[in-house]
Amino acid sequence: MGSLQVDAVVDAAAAVRRAAGFLSSNPVELNVIWSVMRQGADSGVEGRYWLLEADGDVAGLVIESPAGHYAAISPVGRQYADKMASAILEEGHHLLGVVGEAGAAAGFAGCWSEGVNKAAVVEDAQRLYVLGDLTRTEGVAGMLRRAEHDERDLIIEWWSAFQVETGLPERDVSAAVDFGLSTGRLFFWDDGGPRCVARATQPLGGVSRIGAVFTPPRWRRRGYAAACVGALCHWVRLEEDAKSILYAQLANPSSNAIYRRLGFRAVSELLTYRFDLAGGS
Repeated sequence: MGSLQVDAVVDAAAAVRRAAGFLSSNPVELNVIWSVMRQGADSGVEGRYWLLEADGDVAGLVIESPAGHYAAISPVGRQYADKMASAILEEGHHLLGVVGEAGAAAGFAGCWSEGVNKAAVVEDAQRLYVLGDLTRTEGVAGMLRRAEHDERDLIIEWWSAFQVETGLPERDVSAAVDFGLSTGRLFFWDDGGPRCVARATQPLGGVSRIGAVFTPPRWRRRGYAAACVGALCHWVRLEEDAKSILYAQLANPSSNAIYRRLGFRAVSELLTYRFDLAGGS
């Protein structure tokens, strides 16, 4: 396994610089972590970043950004996951939970649960998809367009509903919406008015992440979500020469089926664990 060392870093920009080679080596599976780290570096939001170095090179990451959010772990083997969990435990830092590739997250959660003698409970399971050959949905009325600033309140309403529906923590989404509007990364499928909203992140390593796809219940079963995602992926490829990825909850077979029909193929599965405060002895 070589020489392993875990360094805790609070400066997101410094963490991005040190982990640059590791992040760019797997821009599909590390896209969320990379994106969050970049946002932390740009905004100065408080966070913590644990870098696992093997023989002097970064070989794994755990990040908690913003502070108080669930930690995210990069895909690593069990030994690396245990090493990072043990280092954070020894530091005395408390984590609320962890999310990451199924094997890495499970290994980290298992070590954490043993260390604190409290339960680690699975909250969510998702699948990561990467787009292959795009097969766009035909015959759906409407068109893709960029969201406007005067539609901010509507997007906040829909994004908040998306959080509730998918079981995500209910947090204020206004800052994320403002960022998406200011960078032109929020889009609507419009058919006589907004029908579906989606976001495409700024490409990192040639990869853009499609997310926050939401159609209000009254507009569902008309093909709007599939048309919106397909058109947005086409835009990402044509305008930015980037590939698209997205995450889908395994509890929602309909969305998984839609994405597979569009040409997405599975890369890996992710688990989210909550670390209970109660329990133990």
